[in-house]
Amino acid sequence: MKTSITREGFLYLFVAFAILFGAMMREVNTMLLFASFLFAPAILARYMGRRTIKKINIERIIPAQIFAGESFIVGIEATNSRPAQRFSLACWGLVVIDRIRRLQENESSPSEKPYEPAVYFNYVPNGQTRQQSYAGSLPQRGHYQFEQVQITTRFPFGFFRSRFEQVPKQKTSEFFVYPKIGKLSSRWKSQRRKANENRQRLHYQPSRQIGDFVGVRPWQHGDTKKDIHHRASAKHQSPVVRQYELHQNQDCTVILDLYHDGEGNDFCRESFELAVSLAATLISDMVRSGQGNLFFATTKDPAESVYAPLGFSALDQVLRRLTFAAPGKEDHLAETLLRIPVYHQAEIIFVTVNSPDIYTSQRFKDISEDSRYRGALKQFHVIDTSSENLADIFCVG
Repeated sequence: MKTSITREGFLYLFVAFAILFGAMMREVNTMLLFASFLFAPAILARYMGRRTIKKINIERIIPAQIFAGESFIVGIEATNSRPAQRFSLACWGLVVIDRIRRLQENESSPSEKPYEPAVYFNYVPNGQTRQQSYAGSLPQRGHYQFEQVQITTRFPFGFFRSRFEQVPKQKTSEFFVYPKIGKLSSRWKSQRRKANENRQRLHYQPSRQIGDFVGVRPWQHGDTKKDIHHRASAKHQSPVVRQYELHQNQDCTVILDLYHDGEGNDFCRESFELAVSLAATLISDMVRSGQGNLFFATTKDPAESVYAPLGFSALDQVLRRLTFAAPGKEDHLAETLLRIPVYHQAEIIFVTVNSPDIYTSQRFKDISEDSRYRGALKQFHVIDTSSENLADIFCVG
């Protein structure tokens, strides 16, 4: 625990020493007694300030998911573990300073200055817990860590600032900040809806399962009695049952292009962050509105692909991979295409910043000549985040 003198405390002690020095020079006993009385509050302030925060325990309450650029709330609980006795001193004027630092991918990277939000507790009684919270937002995706909190107080009188650092009680101090989730335009959603309807119409199958009612058919062995359509049976003079449509699950495929062979500049970095954000937004929208399977991969590391049923578990896996996505000179597009489970069931959305033309680009020329990839290239829908027309599809914020 450390104690430092405040500006008010410095001025107070300066006056007290000045009175003491003058009393000693003039040998005035009354002034010496008065100077002694002035030092008593300073001694009491230093002792009480250190004692009141000695038994304070801090606990953090952090949200389950944090997205870049979006507000999040962190709860801070302060517990005074000193027993509630009649003459025991409680804690007043408590300030808890939190620290959040972004972890660097390698030790050679310069260390960033940590964020230091603070909360204020007016009063924490003995044996009780008080809760405050702070709201903030982190501008960059990545891996972050909560560090030790600093507990300070200037109680009483404000002459001294007592402080000490503590590791709060929580399950983990590290967390991930996921990419920004933007908004897809109504035009894009309408196009996807029509494409899905056309695809489902091509794959329509009648079914006995509950779905959209499409008509009746003659009774067959194994049909349940509750599916019998009594009015239609009377009209046809034979038992008929209701027939439902079997909805086809919509498989989704998203590939993020991380290939970059040139020198980076501000515009390229901005376009790349838009590509990462767009991929996260597309998959988040698919999870909320569809059923089926999701395949996600990058051209940098196909082995880290995600193939799972559409759901929040798959979304969390994708967001974690997008958190650490970075451009590179590795290009494994051909290997990524071979990992796509089924070509004909879903459109392949290819998010890139390189403005490729899959028919004329040298990068796609060798792939298009191979019969193994022709089915996949026919399903390609390229979205270039460096294009001026991106606003027709996607916007951030």
